[in-house]
Amino acid sequence: MKHRVGLLVLLLASTSACLDPIRSTTDPGCDEDGASCPDPDTDTGQRGLARQVSVGSQHACALLETGGVRCWGGTGLVGDGTRALRASAVGVRGLGSGVLAIAAGGQHTCAVVEGGTVKCWGDNSLGQLGNGNTMASLEPVDVPGAGTNVVAVAVGLAHSCSLHAGGQVMCWGANDFFQLGWELVGKTPRPVQVLGLPENLTVLAAGARHTCAATTDGEAWCWGDNSEGALGNGLTSPTPEPGVGRVRGLTGPVRALTAGLGHTCARVGTGDIECWGRNDRGELGDDTALDRTIPVRPLELPSTMRQVRAGNEFTCALDAQERVHCWGRNEEGQLGDGTLIHRPAPVEVTALGGAVVDLSAGVTSTCAVMRDGQVRCWGDNAAGQLGDGTQSDRVAPAVVQGLGVP
Repeated sequence: MKHRVGLLVLLLASTSACLDPIRSTTDPGCDEDGASCPDPDTDTGQRGLARQVSVGSQHACALLETGGVRCWGGTGLVGDGTRALRASAVGVRGLGSGVLAIAAGGQHTCAVVEGGTVKCWGDNSLGQLGNGNTMASLEPVDVPGAGTNVVAVAVGLAHSCSLHAGGQVMCWGANDFFQLGWELVGKTPRPVQVLGLPENLTVLAAGARHTCAATTDGEAWCWGDNSEGALGNGLTSPTPEPGVGRVRGLTGPVRALTAGLGHTCARVGTGDIECWGRNDRGELGDDTALDRTIPVRPLELPSTMRQVRAGNEFTCALDAQERVHCWGRNEEGQLGDGTLIHRPAPVEVTALGGAVVDLSAGVTSTCAVMRDGQVRCWGDNAAGQLGDGTQSDRVAPAVVQGLGVP
């Protein structure tokens, strides 16, 4: 418990997050304790089976097959217009259909909707909602400066980025480590274009304080915090430096990227996983605790992996047989192997009970979309971020309540 409290304090201090200013434009009388808020048992939002899941620090969201979004977790984070903690999934206000992609970060979430526009909700103390101010929101608000040709979003601890149809990247929010690719330090509440990148980008990922993208021909580029080698350029930079740089030492073209607190991983070639950066909790999976400034491979993973997802200090990956493997920090059970033992090399999550089609790793919890459309989560549950109707931590997967029934 002491470590968990310390981590949450660190997150709040890093983002200057304060949920007190959160206001709903349509429900000003909703109390913080949820006494006058809608009861989740009477939630009228459309339910459905999930096809994508995204996990933040104290909440998670599922994109449904119907195009709607349902979220669960901490107060003011689920987008239902209330400050109530939701230990099971509820509908996000105004996002009952038409959503193309979602991304959950520290204490905010963004979605790409039909027409290529972006909406975000949650904490906004550093401008991470991108609507031009720093007032947090209990429900989705437009990001007008992102335009109408967005194809993907990526969300970090307190910043957000969008990938556009033309291959450009725009970012907004915290820029204390130059994670926006912008030379002016400080918060930026409106989208700015990342300069110095090639224009044929098709992949985007945001870590806590750094961001990466990859081109159609498989080159990876990163910018932001490099104090532990997360940019993969062969160097570390104790003092933040502006500018983007190419990742060195990859053994194949990058097809997917993911970023955590201080590390980054890529799926390269036909499915090899390669990771770099911070490794004191084993988050690189190479059975050491040595930070790496260039990519290394986690041990004993097949070369046909389908997904890789970086959490804060751990990583999970999905193989071709639709099984999940995790490694790194496990103090809250986020590796899902039934223990609280840190793992410097991959271990299989054996209690999922079926095939997995999508995966997401957050700060201290993990979720998976099952082939039947259910979502199962494990790890820290202090804020209800596992969605199983409780606030009890789980070292093995639990079924999210409030979604559709297979």
